Amino acid sequence: MKRIKYILAVSVLCLAACQEKVDKNVEWPEWASRPLIQDAQVSAEGKTEITAGETVRLQAKISDSFNELKSCSVEIKYGKNSIMTKDFNLSGNEDSIDWSFEMPFAANLEDGGIYPEISLTANNVAGGFYTTRISKDKNVSVLRPEDPAKLYAIDSQGHSVELLREAANSRNYTSVPGGNLSELGSSFWIAEKIIGSGPDYNGNVWGLKNGKIQIVENGDAAINIGDTGGYGISKLSFDIYAFTLGKLLDLCIEVNKADMDTQSQNGVNYLAKENVQLVRDCQVKFTGFGALKDMLQSDRYEILDETSAKFTGHNTNWSFYYDVEDNWMITNYASFHAPDQVWVTGKNACFPLGNDNSTNDLNYLAGDGKARVATLSAVKDESGDFNILVYLKEDFVIQPFRRVKWSTTIDMTSRTEDIAVITDGIFIVPGSDFTPGIHWIRLHITKDENSGGDGTKAEVWIEKVSN
Repeated sequence: MKRIKYILAVSVLCLAACQEKVDKNVEWPEWASRPLIQDAQVSAEGKTEITAGETVRLQAKISDSFNELKSCSVEIKYGKNSIMTKDFNLSGNEDSIDWSFEMPFAANLEDGGIYPEISLTANNVAGGFYTTRISKDKNVSVLRPEDPAKLYAIDSQGHSVELLREAANSRNYTSVPGGNLSELGSSFWIAEKIIGSGPDYNGNVWGLKNGKIQIVENGDAAINIGDTGGYGISKLSFDIYAFTLGKLLDLCIEVNKADMDTQSQNGVNYLAKENVQLVRDCQVKFTGFGALKDMLQSDRYEILDETSAKFTGHNTNWSFYYDVEDNWMITNYASFHAPDQVWVTGKNACFPLGNDNSTNDLNYLAGDGKARVATLSAVKDESGDFNILVYLKEDFVIQPFRRVKWSTTIDMTSRTEDIAVITDGIFIVPGSDFTPGIHWIRLHITKDENSGGDGTKAEVWIEKVSN
């Protein structure tokens, strides 16, 4: 007991001594308190379920007793897809949000209703912030609008084309076979209805906003058809679920097995059709082959029917090499040293139709007899990123090159380090969560190469597609 009294006495003396040293005229700095968000809710005149496009009201009270408020941001998501953001300026120690808006109809909205994820982040002038999510009981469920019987593509001159459902339950709408697409301009809106010579904005109209196809209002930009290489359009389609536009050019390239040249490399037999100019969205007809899904690289073809596929790579000259023994149609760049291309090589990795038992591995820096699969070419998408599908085995190493001159390495940063990490700045190797299988590799070039092809920098993403 005496020991406790002694400790208390010493503590009091120390505290008193410290207090004597405090300058009472010091003005203490403000500290970053956290704002408080209360009564956050979304309402729709008493309804708990609405159809996308209906008006809802978002309300919230925001306060901070210690620092003045600065701003609040709202984000609305359907699943993982962010569909709307809104920023509000705040002031004083107490403020509120009262915002009425149309709940968006956005891509990937499922049937059966979804509770949107609505997050509010309040900030104060001292840098403090607080984020909360509106609970389901304070939210509304959002349904898809009823799918229309048909859609229209209509340009600024009033030229229009009907798009009909491909099948009863399909969400893909296509132009009528044999329909006249020649008068349609290079940019247009997709609309449920037409009024006069333009889209009827009383229904849903798809256009371009912030670089993405979205439901738009009068005055927003039209969708651009993109580079067609000077060829006309033979088919136009629109996916009302994913909000994606598709097209097929009035250009058909035939690859006839009987007309291909015979080649042999170290005892491996190939059939070749070399140096063919391909344009994105052209049709390639394969004559004399078996099932296309068993031989084509799906990162550069979309199969249309039993004998033809749409080319989804970028506009350049390509060569076809058919591996007779393994039934693989390899589509590689025609030139090894042209600008604006990415080649991929490595080890313990192979053509995407392979597996763990494949003997057709990429061969790091050299061919091993099957030279056609020692390196593979990546395809560039419409955003400018390079993509390639590759089967990755245990302990794989992948190295991309801006062009095949082995000094033109790419300095990379991984954005999916759980699956793959970068070593020495230029090699892609397994991450902690990697498992063998077919993977999609995407490279976003952040710095272009110099005139000799050197100096490229890129961010890289890797996603597993299947086992």
